[in-house]
Amino acid sequence: MMRPLLYISSFLLIWQCYSQADSVAVDSLQEEKVRFIQPSFSFDYGKALVRAAGFEQKYEGAFTLLFFDNYYLTGEIGTGDLEPKNGIENGKYRSEGDYFQIGGGYLKAINSTSKLGLGVRYAKSNFNDQGEYYVESQSGSQDDYSERFERKQLEARWVEMVLTSESFVRFKKSEPEARINRLFSLGFHLRLRVMSSYDRYSPIDVYSVPGFGRTVNNPNLALNLFLKFTPF
Repeated sequence: MMRPLLYISSFLLIWQCYSQADSVAVDSLQEEKVRFIQPSFSFDYGKALVRAAGFEQKYEGAFTLLFFDNYYLTGEIGTGDLEPKNGIENGKYRSEGDYFQIGGGYLKAINSTSKLGLGVRYAKSNFNDQGEYYVESQSGSQDDYSERFERKQLEARWVEMVLTSESFVRFKKSEPEARINRLFSLGFHLRLRVMSSYDRYSPIDVYSVPGFGRTVNNPNLALNLFLKFTPF
């Protein structure tokens, strides 16, 4: 119980610090017309880099609606094919499937190029897992033993508290107000994930869930790097 409270306290402390800084920084911003709605698309390039390195296969993207420059609703979808090395002792483990996250939050400008936000998500994963393990005989009188398993149509659900930081990519530094300077943003999501339910098995339980990670780490922290495109 103490660990989730520690994580949540850390999120709130970071948010409070940036909110105090914002009260000073916002005064220096030029007045801009508040827009009712702004759609954007984002891609988790951190997962693509991991895929390119050959560790895991994971992809994730999102569509977001920002209202009045501060309030947002978002939907994220992803897919994962995970083969953790330590999934099963003396064996192999693999899980693969799709997941989504939906939620919203508050995004606040801290200076002319950067924003900080806090939000929540509800998430669900539909996946399959499989594995095999080996037991070596301790004597020559018995053969080595191995067993395989495969489980389909599994489900997992969890909630997330998400701290977001993003900054516009300035292509024309000599023209700060140029439209191209508002098209792309780079940022990160720091997520605190708390599993609410998943299909459990014995004696070999589900080890990793696409979109969540290892079930033994509950709650867990995750960091996502994203590139956002805001066309309008």
